[in-house]
Amino acid sequence: MQIFRTATCADSGHPEFTLVFKDEPPTPNTVGWILDHFQNAVAGGTRFVAGQSVGIGWRGLRVIERGDGTLGLEERVAEDVWQDHVDQALGDLWWQLEAAAKLGLPEEPDSVAEDQIAAVQSCVFDASTLILNRLGPDSPQHGGWAISCGDEHDHSDWSFMELFRLAVALPFVTQFLALPPETGLIIERRRVDPAGGVVADVAYKDTMLTPDDGMHFGPQPASAAAPKAHFAIGRFGEGLYRTMTGDQHGHPDIVACITTPPIPGMQDSLVQWILDDLQDSIAAGTRFEAGQTIRVGWRTLRVVERADGMLGLQERVDVDSWEEHVELTLRDLWYQKEVAASLGLTKRLSFPAEDQYAAVAECVNETIPALLLSRAEIDDPASCGWRVCCRRGHDHGKWLSQTVWDLSDSMPFVTQFLALPITTSVVIEAPHTTSTGHIGVRVLLDGRHLLPEPGSYLSALNGSG
Repeated sequence: MQIFRTATCADSGHPEFTLVFKDEPPTPNTVGWILDHFQNAVAGGTRFVAGQSVGIGWRGLRVIERGDGTLGLEERVAEDVWQDHVDQALGDLWWQLEAAAKLGLPEEPDSVAEDQIAAVQSCVFDASTLILNRLGPDSPQHGGWAISCGDEHDHSDWSFMELFRLAVALPFVTQFLALPPETGLIIERRRVDPAGGVVADVAYKDTMLTPDDGMHFGPQPASAAAPKAHFAIGRFGEGLYRTMTGDQHGHPDIVACITTPPIPGMQDSLVQWILDDLQDSIAAGTRFEAGQTIRVGWRTLRVVERADGMLGLQERVDVDSWEEHVELTLRDLWYQKEVAASLGLTKRLSFPAEDQYAAVAECVNETIPALLLSRAEIDDPASCGWRVCCRRGHDHGKWLSQTVWDLSDSMPFVTQFLALPITTSVVIEAPHTTSTGHIGVRVLLDGRHLLPEPGSYLSALNGSG
């Protein structure tokens, strides 16, 4: 889940909008577009109230009051079921514009609405081939859709239904509904993938627009990840865990040692993050030896020989000091994953390396009330992309290069944010400036205010529960 909030509506004496994406938005552009849409409307004098209907592309959304004093939007997901999110409306809008652009046709997402009526053969819902036609000016139903069955059999009668109901039954056709009148499509159901993408043949005014083998529209098929083997993890002493498959593959087993629980009560499950990956690698033929280093999250582990004939793992505890345990690595990884999950960014985690550099402004010191961390794409592979400065509007002075290790060592509270992706900015308020007595955190993604999910780690850190 990702939750974004407008930033300028209050300047016009109007509640801000808080918009929920149940899943990750199709692109960052869609987030910026809808936030700007409402900010510009409010700045231009438009006022929105709970219960009001708002059109976004072909869909109708409903304004709601939220418990935090802002307004939200809910969309219809079934006949009489509305939910507090904008995923379908924004996803449909994006893919409809994408389909028109691919075909070189006018982009007119407002030319159709979910309550419009389509003519449908009832056998189409079980058909292997669908034929879609948007009727032209010669038809009494100009601009309407006719959906017929392309299979060879005695076809059932035509009936009429709302486009909304059609889209619920055949969601893959939604991306084509805003194509202009006199567009025709042939879709073979075998060429529809579970992600909603489809290969279709498309004609406009009797001219074919797609190659002989059709054209792909919509989301790309999800890549099939190779199934991972799951092997047991052995525990053979207090805080000692080991792989269990070394003998099968002619490889020493690897021990992960935990001297202090990284997160109370979770060490058994957390240590699997490391040992499961190592067992998978060993099973795939990878060989580990003493002196080799392994990246886990942002940290580096070092393989060492143990007196019992197995291999151990050391982590760095100081610039030139290593100890045989992994709890610091697991602690940092847990917090970084929790921060990302709070913001709906788990799939976009981007771990820096200990020896990469961040740029730290000369004005940063222990006395400033707030820090600004911002991450941008940098061509230099030695840089992690993070810049750290104060929030005062002044010349920040010289920018100094500091390794990620040194940054984390000098400001350990920033470590949990270091795996957030490019285009993220984080404002961190000092504990003495907040009502909770903890640091306060405000996150922007692509310059847009991104709120933590209620009940998440970051929400609790901010005192929101």
